[in-house]
Amino acid sequence: MRTYFGEFNRVIDDNIRRAMRVLQSWGLNVQLLPHKTALRIERPEDMSWADFKRAIRGVLQPRRGSVMISSETSGRTYVCSNRGNQPGAFQRQ
Repeated sequence: MRTYFGEFNRVIDDNIRRAMRVLQSWGLNVQLLPHKTALRIERPEDMSWADFKRAIRGVLQPRRGSVMISSETSGRTYVCSNRGNQPGAFQRQ
């Protein structure tokens, strides 16, 4: 399992618990952190990075949603925003 921490802004229906259920339906182990818009997400070894990104994008609002994902193992941080000139693209920070 690879562990990530995600800080979400504008998830579907502005409901982080619904976003958790959607991510769990993709086979991810998800835990709500005390900060109510942050999730701890475990990606299975057999899930590709492309599928992981697709699952994360799937819980964002189409026009305004955004997320910052940090990898616990590598320390890399990625930002995805549905605003701007590259909506839905994960940018490494």
